Amino acid sequence: MVIGLTGGIGCGKSTAARLFEELGYRLLDSDKIVHELLASDESVIKRIVERFGSDMRLGEGGIDRKALGAIVFSDSEALEDLEAILHPETGKRWQTEVEAQASLNWVVEIPLLFEKNLQNRFDLTVCVFSDQRNQLERLSRKGLDRQQSLARIAKQLPLKDKAEKADYTLLNDGTIDFLRVQIQTLVNEINNNPL
Repeated sequence: MVIGLTGGIGCGKSTAARLFEELGYRLLDSDKIVHELLASDESVIKRIVERFGSDMRLGEGGIDRKALGAIVFSDSEALEDLEAILHPETGKRWQTEVEAQASLNWVVEIPLLFEKNLQNRFDLTVCVFSDQRNQLERLSRKGLDRQQSLARIAKQLPLKDKAEKADYTLLNDGTIDFLRVQIQTLVNEINNNPL
């Protein structure tokens, strides 16, 4: 079973992913793969420096994610260029890992799953849903101000659209135990009705 896990920024995708992991699923986090690419993949780093300038490179060799984020979240064309560099490499990485251990159950956390039309690569899709007030509160705890948070939310497909497209939706406006119960119920459903 390979689950594509998505949701809006600040909705708790990573928390949900960890709860799937507790139930025996192997986790692949697309954002973590991106961070690894930006830190150490020389071909990716070279292409980003060519597109965005040498000041994007940190002294230790990786890419300055904060400086890059400041550019791409205020310039749609720059964001598209960055995604054209990162997304194919990210997809190759998680697909290679899943294929290498195809007998395992996987949950792949992909924020832009529907935006990039990747849903057909999964056995089923799950959207983590939260109201905007909770999103903004969580993003504030991560150091983003309201304006930055709203700009990033606006760059994604509206959350209600993601929820409608997903095979299953998890509501993450309550406690972690409430989310855990939903995920346990879903995993039980999958185990009792395999594809």
